Order: sequence, then C-alpha cells, then structure tokens
Amino acid sequence: MITSTAKEWNIQDIRLIVHNNVLENKELEYKACGGLQDEHKDEISKDVSSFANSAGGVIIYGIKEIEEDKTIRLELDEGFDINDRINKEWLENVIYSRISPKIDGIYINPIEINNGKVIYVVVIPQSTTAHMAGNYRYYKRRNFKSEPMEDYEVRDVMNRQNQPDLQIRLTAPREIFIENSYTFRVLVRNTGEIMVKYFAVRISIPEELIYNQKYKNGRRTIINGVPYREYAKQGGYRQFVFPGFHVFLDNNFLPPLSPEKSIVQKNLLIYWTIYMDYNNPIKGRVNLEKIIGNRIIKHQ
Repeated sequence: MITSTAKEWNIQDIRLIVHNNVLENKELEYKACGGLQDEHKDEISKDVSSFANSAGGVIIYGIKEIEEDKTIRLELDEGFDINDRINKEWLENVIYSRISPKIDGIYINPIEINNGKVIYVVVIPQSTTAHMAGNYRYYKRRNFKSEPMEDYEVRDVMNRQNQPDLQIRLTAPREIFIENSYTFRVLVRNTGEIMVKYFAVRISIPEELIYNQKYKNGRRTIINGVPYREYAKQGGYRQFVFPGFHVFLDNNFLPPLSPEKSIVQKNLLIYWTIYMDYNNPIKGRVNLEKIIGNRIIKHQ
C-alpha cells in the first residue's frame, strides 16, 4: 500500500488494508474512532505534527488494532456520523488550532463505510520547518511512534527550508508502438528554495521490461524478490536547477523497454534516487502504469 495515493483512497483500499493486515510503519498509523474526542485534542496534535516533522505520512481514524495471541489484527471501526459534532470540520479545527505554526497541505479524506458512516484518512506532508504540538512540545516519528524530539533534531528540521529538494518525474513518449521499443524521459524538478549546482540520479528498472535483454551494463540487484537493473547519471556541467525550475536529462544512459511486456507487467514499480550538493539522498518510486498510461498503441 503506497501512502502517497491516500488522497484517492476509497472503501476498497481500506478493506484491502484491513484484509491484508498491513502493519503500521513510519508513514502509516491507525487510530480507533475513540481517538477523536475532546480529551484527545493534544494527542491528535502530537500525532499529526510528528508526521510533519518527520517524512510525512497518513493517519487513519477508524481502524482498530486488536491483540490476539501476541499478534495484531486490524478491524474496521464503527465510523463517524457526518452530522455529529465530531466531524471533518471538528478535526480540521483541532489540527489547525493546536499545532504551531500551521501545517500547509494537510488533506482529510472522508471515506464512507458500509453502514453509512465515514472514517477519516488524514494525509500529512513533510514540512519545511518544525511544528509544536498542543502541549508545547515537538515530536517526530521514531520506531513507528510519536516521540519527543531532542533540541538538535528540532533545529535540523527548522533548517529544512535551507536545503535543496529535487524530485524526479519519469515520462514516456506520447505514442509507443507495440512493435518498437521505448525509453523513459527523466525530468528533474527543484521543489525547494535553494539552487542546486550538482546532482546525480539512479534509476532501477525491472529486468523483465528491458527490450531484448539490452541491459546496457546496468548493475543487477534484487528488490523485493524482483531482479532489477540500476542505471546512474550525473547532471551536466553547469546544469544548475533553480527553485521552481526543471531540467531534462539525456536518457541515453537508460535501456530500451518492451511495450508488450510493459502492458503485461504494468503494476511493476520503478525506483529512483537523487543525490545532490552534499545532502542526504532523496528516494522515490512510481508505478509503471502511471508512467505509460494508455500511450502504447497496438496496430490492427
């Protein structure tokens, strides 16, 4: 389950989470419906701010964790009546009034469950500064829990806005004929506030997608049991990336891909890492189907 798509989740996604017993992790936390009560306002602010102070993530209010024989079983809770006082507007007010400074970009996705009630999926972005909870303390995610931050950690988070932030977007040609091969285009965008002078990217592509096994000397690796090939490329000389701007990389370093296999294996993931100016690397992944869409054309 990829939390980056949580804004679009529906009841089928929630049922899948419960059925597969997806465990909490650094980007996902479950709360029973009882977690949204007046006496828990500070706890709500603590949990939400901890995600913003870390890597961002998702809190689902409406899934219970039940201990059974030293294991955890997930169960869908009873939900919330949208006409009751504890509703989406109440939750928004708690988040915005109890956390300082205000977190930009929070999204609350109300999902209707089968009894006509809703549960709330709160999507929290990583912030560029530190946010204080309602009890005047700072928290971050550690070992899948919200824990108090040390002074140096608060200062590090506050300095995020002074660090570059590059993101990679992989695209495909507008039309891909099934009898030919194609190659990803690589766009690097600066979503931060600092100009980036030096960067390099690494892209991992499933071996099965590569056309006629033309691996181009990509380094072989295994990700979640699937064979991949890794390809690296440095940004060009003086290829500076200013805030809000993007550049395209010459994609000759990437292998040709099979349209036919791409259709069959469209649920495979493409992984990427970007390195820059002596900062920690940024990692991401994207579903192949999101890249190719319906661009592959099969001649009659």
